[in-house]
Amino acid sequence: MNKKTPQPKQKASTKKGLIYTILDEHLIFFVEAMAVNKTIHQDIEELYKTKSRLFKEYAAKSELSRHPLIINGSIQHEEISLKILGILHHTRENSINKQVEAIHEIIYKGWPRACRNVLNFRNTDIEAYIRELKNESKRNYAANSSELFIFFLLCSNSKMPIVSPAWMLSYFTALSLRAYVYSGESHFDSFKEKDKSTQAEILKLKESVFKEYGISISSDNQITIRNNELLSHFKFLYRLAFVENVEVYSMFRDIEFSENDIYDILCSSPGDVLSLSSEEAAKRVIMGYVVKLMAKSISSAKMHHFQQSAELAEIRNEAKALDSLTLENKKLKSENRLHLNSISDLKEKLRLASIEAEKPHLERIRELEKLIAKQREALLLQQEKDRELAALREFFFSLENRDSNLASTNDTETVMDLKDTVAAIIGGNPKWSAKMKELLPNWVFITSKGFDKRSLDNVQTVFFVPNSMSHSLYYKAVAIARNKNMDIGFIYSQNEQLALKEIAKTLARAGS
Repeated sequence: MNKKTPQPKQKASTKKGLIYTILDEHLIFFVEAMAVNKTIHQDIEELYKTKSRLFKEYAAKSELSRHPLIINGSIQHEEISLKILGILHHTRENSINKQVEAIHEIIYKGWPRACRNVLNFRNTDIEAYIRELKNESKRNYAANSSELFIFFLLCSNSKMPIVSPAWMLSYFTALSLRAYVYSGESHFDSFKEKDKSTQAEILKLKESVFKEYGISISSDNQITIRNNELLSHFKFLYRLAFVENVEVYSMFRDIEFSENDIYDILCSSPGDVLSLSSEEAAKRVIMGYVVKLMAKSISSAKMHHFQQSAELAEIRNEAKALDSLTLENKKLKSENRLHLNSISDLKEKLRLASIEAEKPHLERIRELEKLIAKQREALLLQQEKDRELAALREFFFSLENRDSNLASTNDTETVMDLKDTVAAIIGGNPKWSAKMKELLPNWVFITSKGFDKRSLDNVQTVFFVPNSMSHSLYYKAVAIARNKNMDIGFIYSQNEQLALKEIAKTLARAGS
């Protein structure tokens, strides 16, 4: 056989689209071939790390993830198979050239002889190639089968007819048959598949055997056997576990085991279950009890291992992401500090520039500010005077129209409207002021010029009584009212009810 090293150009042409030539029904054999070949496991691990989370999601969604050729192997075989499955599905679905090239490189590394024979198709002797595989005693059946699959896969991708279509058909027919054998279908009828009359007979057999040999299984899977011979048989199986330092009962205690498991154990016996003697049925129950619980324990341990592996991978991915974010955060903080320093420098430059620009105009600005302040004060004073004059005009108008002010109004309602109002009355004789104080208990009454101006702190409106008030009291109160921007009103009537109406009218006008 010619072992000439292939030229790069030939290699590239054979690699083109290789993984897309695999039919869906044969994809499981490609996964198995890569899982069997340990020389490429490290390369697969390196490729898996690049997108572990995505590959894991694609593997979980695949219908092949629970295929017997994956889950019926060792823990390592199952783990590497799932990784390969995720990589293949993701690559085929998304057509990522970089991943396609990486997978092809792994194929050429794992099966150089198959690749060499296909690339040098003019010198390939198919029969010699098959003999060479058979003569390698150190290689097992799985390794030979995986290489043969890769060889035919490469042949199907080659433009040259290395193998006749009959060979290809024969080989893939064999693969399909193997797929059926490993498809997960039982080699015996389970209890549920038996007809009702047979199920009833099996139930009677189980009850009879358990009663005759004193067999009972507790809810936590602890078995009791009262027949000494059968008990000795069970102890032999039990002690085998202790040889490997395994405490069987503690391992079995939390495994789910039901009546149906007992029936399935009986049904798994070769031939007709109802033809078994009581002794044979009892021994099968004991052996089946140990084997079935052991198988369930292994399945549970594998599931726990994969969950832990997935969680660990997730933690590692999150740790990497956190490290990346921390590094990015430090970088952004550093850039932010530079920006802040730059902004601070610009602000200081702007402040100094503003000062320099203002210097020639500062004196004029100060003069204008003083002038504006004086004009504002004069305007406010004029506004106060205008308000005072308006109140005086209203007062004199009221004096001229006393009759119109005597219009009927409900005096009680007027008092009720005003009693919760807070205002001040300046002036008025003592007797009149005392009566008004009774009507308006919350109001402030001032009759002397020596009053404390703080008594007007919470007052918004002041009413003057010109008929009984000194000039000094008036000017002092008006000055305070102007300063505090109060509303001003006048009361001419010494009749309490008419005075209340005047107050109400003034307050209504001020509020409008």
